[in-house]
Amino acid sequence: MLMVGYFEVLRSEREIDWRCADSLSLRAFLGYDLSQKTPDRSTLCQIRQRLDLETHQEVVTFVLKVLAEKRLLKGKTLGIDATTMEANAAMKSIVRRDTGEGYESFLEPLARESGIETPTRADLPRIDKKRKNKA
Repeated sequence: MLMVGYFEVLRSEREIDWRCADSLSLRAFLGYDLSQKTPDRSTLCQIRQRLDLETHQEVVTFVLKVLAEKRLLKGKTLGIDATTMEANAAMKSIVRRDTGEGYESFLEPLARESGIETPTRADLPRIDKKRKNKA
């Protein structure tokens, strides 16, 4: 079932569980008939945790080699998903790695440069919104 998850790009045990339980062809491939229950996500999670990364990689590599030898794989292109996701981090909790400087201590000098001698907490987000080249 973990290999099914790998080949069908299923990212969680819950997805693998649902796909294998729902698909008649996968149930037959895995050796389960309609009256049998397939392993659930908690069982898959336990199995995955017991396999170290190296063992898992060796098994996947072995299966891919067998499939290639039997000419069941074709193609020469590797696809990479580069999905952009918005970070869920509060600006107040961010600390620079190089200087150890927090968000507010980073913005205070910028506020002074813009003419605000004693910036309030309300002033700092406004300074940050106006700032160019945030990246």
